[in-house]
Amino acid sequence: MNNSVLMNWSMLNKTILILVLGGLDHLLWLGWYGFSYFSNDWNEFINVEYFPFNISIMLILTGTFFLLTSICYFFRQRKWVQLYFPYIALYFFAITYVYSGYNIGIISPATIAGYISIVTVGLMLFERKLVYSILIPVTCIIIFSSLKTTFGHFPYAPIYSQSLNLSVLYHNQFWVFSQMFFYIPIFIVTLLLYEILITQWRNREQQIRNISHIDPLTGIYNRRKIGKFLRAMHAESTDFAVILLDLDHFKTVNDQYGHDMGDRVLQKVAMILSKNVHENDLVGRFGGEEFIIVLKEKSLEEAINFAEICRSQIENQTFYDGNRSKIYCTASFGVSISDQRKSIEFILKQSDRALYLAKKNGRNQVRHCFELLNRS
Repeated sequence: MNNSVLMNWSMLNKTILILVLGGLDHLLWLGWYGFSYFSNDWNEFINVEYFPFNISIMLILTGTFFLLTSICYFFRQRKWVQLYFPYIALYFFAITYVYSGYNIGIISPATIAGYISIVTVGLMLFERKLVYSILIPVTCIIIFSSLKTTFGHFPYAPIYSQSLNLSVLYHNQFWVFSQMFFYIPIFIVTLLLYEILITQWRNREQQIRNISHIDPLTGIYNRRKIGKFLRAMHAESTDFAVILLDLDHFKTVNDQYGHDMGDRVLQKVAMILSKNVHENDLVGRFGGEEFIIVLKEKSLEEAINFAEICRSQIENQTFYDGNRSKIYCTASFGVSISDQRKSIEFILKQSDRALYLAKKNGRNQVRHCFELLNRS
């Protein structure tokens, strides 16, 4: 999922989303309220005396949601909107939530479940200081209202008729369906937003893990990734060959033509090596101008032939500086093969010693570990 969706939105864009959702939710409430009031089967459960006042308030709140949305959207480039309207809009959202919760029962299942859902999403979408600046007073108001309702100082769920509130609520189908109607939209939206955020978080974590394994200059694997790959194959008793290569006289390229040219040479060599490896093989930058290639299930002869192909392609590659002068580069290679009786460090050391032998004997050549045994 594209990380530009939701997670990387500005606070103002997230605020617009919350305002739109709040406005749509209030439209649903108005639809339920009007249908229940004018329904012959359900209007006995509605407090008809409270209806004119409450429907007026609900209409004002719904209109305010869309007014705030319009201001945030059309004036989103204004500094004062970016700085203050997220606070204004979210405090307004909180006030309307408390008012709606009071109407249907401050300790009703829909109010409590909605409170938990909204807080959870809020903490994922917005800065914690903003969320807690709203959460703390809202929580205090809910607790205060709950106590006042318990001791009879506030009427409980004034939107419902007295006969309904005095009955066993969970036996009343209208009350049960109403609670579901109030909460299910919140639940669906919360679940959707939560799923989007979690998916993006997982994707971002995967990207971070991938980046931690990539050399930023050449785009191939770094030493850490190669080390993990080698340890995994060694643990699985998989045969492999290790090729270390070092660019010859690379310091001269940097000194004479600049580090930009040196970077271009490293990038081109990485492309040459990557083009030649197969899907199960790995190529990485081992450090500086040194590269490493790990060939899975390859014999020493196959690894030497592979190294020779790469050596030839690097030798025949032409680079040009800013004056269109030709620059050539060569590389020395050291090859070793795995041995389950030996450690990864020993195998790498054998490749490094073979590479040293190639450099000592004139550079631009491929040498292998068994030559070391013959010499010793």
